Amino acid sequence: MGIEITPIDDFIALDIPDEPSLLGEGLIVPQGRVIIYGAPGHFKSFAAMQLCYALSQGKDWLGYETKAKSTILYLQAEIVPKMMQGRAFNMQTAFGLCPDFWYGYIRDFSLQTEQSWTDLADAVRTSACNFVFLDPMSQLLPGSEIDDRVMRDFLRGLDILSTHTDVGLGIVHHSRKTVRQGDGTDYVGAEDLRGWSGLIAWADSIIRLRRLHNLPGTIELSWEKIRHGPEVARRWLRFDEGSGILMLSESDPEEILEKLLKDGPRPIKEVDEVLKKEAGLSPLRCIKYRQELEQRNFLEQYKSPVNKKIHMLRLK
Repeated sequence: MGIEITPIDDFIALDIPDEPSLLGEGLIVPQGRVIIYGAPGHFKSFAAMQLCYALSQGKDWLGYETKAKSTILYLQAEIVPKMMQGRAFNMQTAFGLCPDFWYGYIRDFSLQTEQSWTDLADAVRTSACNFVFLDPMSQLLPGSEIDDRVMRDFLRGLDILSTHTDVGLGIVHHSRKTVRQGDGTDYVGAEDLRGWSGLIAWADSIIRLRRLHNLPGTIELSWEKIRHGPEVARRWLRFDEGSGILMLSESDPEEILEKLLKDGPRPIKEVDEVLKKEAGLSPLRCIKYRQELEQRNFLEQYKSPVNKKIHMLRLK
């Protein structure tokens, strides 16, 4: 404890091991703070449950590599047990038995008294979990999610729980009311996380689920914040009605671009229009997505030899 200081040159020379990760390269870390959020009906609870299965089984989650097995406690305060049982059965059928995944139903319970926090800590210790997910956060708050004092006390309580039990924290939460943009898509970014703005600063990782209006049946999974690792590309998902689970979509914007450009270059303006219409991307997302693909050497941008004012794109 206390403050340890060292000359910077000596610090640089230290052999410091890599930080451990539970998912991907620092996407979710031990004792990390994770938020999964989205609008009602955008499959955030499905995504959270599948993440719990993946972490507890040591299997990949929607294309992201699970680095280590964990014991998970998932506390549900909104969906009734009968419906949850059906979802759990579907996931057990798809992923197999999962003895390291614990479930709890919370009813008429909020974290507002010392006893309630003790009850939560007891549940964590009974399950011997190293990650607990609360779904949804709003049902456990002792007051309004826009009240600074309520939220500070709540998050401070979670941090104390994490410190005393060595447990990571996952929260399932809602987005603000939809702000529709001119191109027909929703506003994108962690700033549309509902409630107190300090929640964004508190989290290590923020995952957003969003159904695309312009691509029916497609769900965008994006990492709006990653504190302990590099940025990663978003994923496009679909909900399989037959199995009752989320799956990687068979068609995504990269495939759309590959089909568009396989016969030759196209003007950037035309490419962006296709991305907006077929993938539901906003103008800013189109630019960022193109830049990402250029950095990966998937696309190449150049000026048209016929008209230097026109910028073209081609497969690299």
